[in-house]
Amino acid sequence: MMSKKWRKILCGILAGALVLPIFLQFVVNADNSADGFPKKMIIGKPIPYAQFVDEKGNKASIDIKEGQYTIVTYWASWCSDCQEEFSLLPKLKPVLKEYDNVQWYLIDRADGDRETIKAAAQFVAEKKPGLPVLYDNKAKSFVSIGGMQIPTTLILNPKGEIVVCYPDTIKTQGHLRALLDYATKGADNAVYSYVKSNLLQSDGSVKVSESSAKTDVQAQSFLAQTAVNTFNRELLNQQRDWISKNKTAGNLGSDLRFLQALSMWRGYEGDSARLSEAIVKKYFPGNKLKGTVKLSDLDLQAMNYLHSDALVNEAQTVVEKGYISNTFPLYSTSYDADKKTYDKSNIDMTESLMTVYHLAQQGKVKTQTLDWLKNAVKSGSLSARYTKDGKPVEKYREATPSVYALTAMIALETGDEKLFTEALCRMEQFRVFNTSSKKNGSFKTSSTNKAFDNSIALLLYSQMKQKMA
Repeated sequence: MMSKKWRKILCGILAGALVLPIFLQFVVNADNSADGFPKKMIIGKPIPYAQFVDEKGNKASIDIKEGQYTIVTYWASWCSDCQEEFSLLPKLKPVLKEYDNVQWYLIDRADGDRETIKAAAQFVAEKKPGLPVLYDNKAKSFVSIGGMQIPTTLILNPKGEIVVCYPDTIKTQGHLRALLDYATKGADNAVYSYVKSNLLQSDGSVKVSESSAKTDVQAQSFLAQTAVNTFNRELLNQQRDWISKNKTAGNLGSDLRFLQALSMWRGYEGDSARLSEAIVKKYFPGNKLKGTVKLSDLDLQAMNYLHSDALVNEAQTVVEKGYISNTFPLYSTSYDADKKTYDKSNIDMTESLMTVYHLAQQGKVKTQTLDWLKNAVKSGSLSARYTKDGKPVEKYREATPSVYALTAMIALETGDEKLFTEALCRMEQFRVFNTSSKKNGSFKTSSTNKAFDNSIALLLYSQMKQKMA
């Protein structure tokens, strides 16, 4: 279970019913310093903002105000990238006027060796940045968050807690604005705007990409669940109308997600009853598993709405026995219920992690699985597809945003704060942060199915909100 302390922190961050709040990619990526993210930082926890000094060495503090967001940029005068960001400040600072609740502090990384307060203060006097400057004496604050590189910019919420971190030079107004929008308007805001404008059609169906005529019912089912979690009745009605017209989504996993969404909100009892009957008739004749079944489709929590304990128990047994090995502690792709055998093909990571997520909801995740995921996420070595012996398939070595989204959802269910924040960080590295771009809020991926990657990110954001409700 999640600790009360962490729950309280996240509750504060994720408060609000319609705007899924403040969570950004930029959490620690542990020991992989190549990414530049502070390796001790945890989103939702404060930096020691009261331990700085001014240019004379007197104690100084960031002024954390009620309702105020605070940008904090660590820098040093010898750093060429920091010098570049200083030169860009005249172009970036006007963005602050668009927000009535944002302030910006420059924090010099005065380690006393490569950078002294005296040298930094002289640099500031010459450059006149027009922003308040404080000094991190002996780099105590920077070290406390495990800072890896400068410039590194954080955004703090009105409680002084980290909600955004960007470990690089912010070069455009569109980038700065996107980071601020993420912090002040919520993680899902730009993503949902992108999906609604580019992928979601008037009949409720979702295109796999902007240019494709193909649609993705899995993405639709994720949106249905997101609608329930974020109290978006308009979106849920749209998906309800689509599933009612089409009778079923055409695959078990999507149908079960639709069923769960419709069963969780009053006023849809008739819709859920009809869909439940259709699911049993189509996929479970005789109230038993038949033919070839994908393990990732056996959503154990959603199957409870079929009102058959025997069917749920059979499905859980099938899923648990699909465990591959302690060396590669994930799950087979499918099961032949007639032959009672599991497939021997390569492992699609999205499908296998979906299976793990369903187990996590039941409190059934193996320690070996979590440990394997922690190592893979920490090292940045998680791949989209593996052989049955746990070797990445070269063609699919690059992970997709959905792989990290599912890992974060697993960690959220198991209460693993570290894995959650690291996976969220990895997922957000695929995201477009540029309000000048039509793709702002979307996720860049080698996958041809943008709908899946974007909709499951929205589901993650809404699960974060749901867990904190």
